Amino acid sequence: MNTEIFKTFCDLIDTGSFSRAAEANYVSQSAVSQQLAKLEKEFGTQLVSRGGGLLAPTEAGKALYQGASEILRRFEQLVGEVRSAADSVRGVLRVGTIYSVGFYLLDPFIRKFLRSHTEVTLHVEYARWNRIYTAVANGEMDLGVVACPEKHRAIEIVPLSSEELVAVFPPNHPLASKSRISASDLRGQRFVAFEANIPTRRQIDKLLHDAGVEVRLAMEFDNIELLKRAVAVGSGISILPLDNVEREASYGELAFAHFKDAENWVRPVGILRRRGKAPGPAERIFLAILRSKPEQ
Repeated sequence: MNTEIFKTFCDLIDTGSFSRAAEANYVSQSAVSQQLAKLEKEFGTQLVSRGGGLLAPTEAGKALYQGASEILRRFEQLVGEVRSAADSVRGVLRVGTIYSVGFYLLDPFIRKFLRSHTEVTLHVEYARWNRIYTAVANGEMDLGVVACPEKHRAIEIVPLSSEELVAVFPPNHPLASKSRISASDLRGQRFVAFEANIPTRRQIDKLLHDAGVEVRLAMEFDNIELLKRAVAVGSGISILPLDNVEREASYGELAFAHFKDAENWVRPVGILRRRGKAPGPAERIFLAILRSKPEQ
């Protein structure tokens, strides 16, 4: 029996959802059902009860969950130790990041690392946030750098920075001439947003809700560049990290305004590491550079 089936089972119990467990493991819902059936056949007992739309582990399922979690934790630690030792020889570091962090916040750190440590082969993958969590947890990536990091049993989160969020407008918008606005100024505006499952979108939705502001959702994108283009052509306004829009603003393609309570309008950025993994030399150097002043 391989560890993947234990991981799928633990994800099923953690999420209480066949669809979410399937998404977390990049398999179909039917594959999750088949893996559960295989486990129940292997152990000769029912592991999950379903009733009233709820999914919960049986007593046997709770025992398996605890044991499988410990096996996964130890296996991930072992993989980390082996990969760390191998990477110190090969000089390979694998980093995953989302587009809106990698192209802006992370880029100067990457250039500084490459310039100072030519003996290390740095692989940077730009990917969706859920792909990065999975890759860090299973050892495919050494580090992830993401916005609005979320708790995961297999991942340690190291805070990196906070990015200021600003209101973004097409150049001819009535608010485009403002340098500072109140959140209430955005009430009822057509809004171009990230897709609903993206952590930055959830952060922005929460901030708008806390400010008592409702906007009219016009479009959703999973790509920061497409989102900015939609705003530029007048499809609506948005809220984005400042460093993601400064270039377009300097060219007159977009306009932005700071919030008057700017200290509340931030997007946290964190580093993801596999829990229990000993960092190799290349990883320690890269982490030190991330904590240093970025190269201009």
